Amino acid sequence: MKTIAITGASGFIGVHLVRALLRAGGYRIRILSRSSQAEARQAAFPADVEIFSGDINDPVSLARFLAPGCTVINLVYLRNESEQRNLVAIGNLLAACKAGGITRLIHCSTADVAGRTPDRRVVESSPCRPRSAYATTKLKIEAAILAVDQDSHEVAILRPTAVFGPGGQNLKKLAHAMVHGNRLTNDLRACVFGRRHMNLVHVDNVVAAIMFLADRVNALSKEVFIVSDDDAVSNNFASVERALMNGFGLQSSRLPRVLLPSWLLSLTLRLLGRSNVNPLCIYDSGKLRSIGFERPVPFDDGLSRYIAWYRSDCLEQP
Repeated sequence: MKTIAITGASGFIGVHLVRALLRAGGYRIRILSRSSQAEARQAAFPADVEIFSGDINDPVSLARFLAPGCTVINLVYLRNESEQRNLVAIGNLLAACKAGGITRLIHCSTADVAGRTPDRRVVESSPCRPRSAYATTKLKIEAAILAVDQDSHEVAILRPTAVFGPGGQNLKKLAHAMVHGNRLTNDLRACVFGRRHMNLVHVDNVVAAIMFLADRVNALSKEVFIVSDDDAVSNNFASVERALMNGFGLQSSRLPRVLLPSWLLSLTLRLLGRSNVNPLCIYDSGKLRSIGFERPVPFDDGLSRYIAWYRSDCLEQP
């Protein structure tokens, strides 16, 4: 039975990952939690998940948490901490992985590290020009992981695009605006962003990619993989907005919508300080698919699931 040790399991992707591993069966699941075991169980995790109280900044608890031969999945990012604190934390984890004799480390990064890359079709080898502190720190974390001695353990890095799904924050602001916002404001937003690619990826596809890499028989030699749903023609603002309106039973505006040309939308995104200012940019997950990965959830199905969740869990909330 494969042992999977997860840091950051209480986050959005982590909760979905643990559930998927439990459904699949055949895994011994360990999680590192800053909460007590009782609190962690009450929050999300059933009895067949091993919970180790500790912290990524505590080498002693990390040593207890990691088992020889296990696969480590790192989902931790210290969002409210400095770049230096994040780099120290990943250094602690890497040292513990080497000392603990693990087999494989899978790190979940972000496609945001590409930043204002000159490439319209972003692949793993595209130059990264991060603009935000978040993306810059994430790229430095990647560099620290890729510098690990290959003889210690295998390494793979996953770069998901904007992850959405039940319980996630991506799309929630837009959905709330569609339901509760001013119609004129919504119409203006649609005119500005209508042509923009959304770069969304369903959380179940990200989870499936993590599990695929964890189970892969062939060695992973410091590989980086993008995971996205950008090949879906409906993964753009206008199509997503239309799906949300239909799903929530909202009437379309009677006013004609004049969409901004791409160059003007690009300028708008730049003025707004966005990292990616190319509204037609897509992130290509062909490398991951080329080694056999198949996404379990088509984009439109994932969007329908999200709409159903929002209707049942959020629609009545102010």
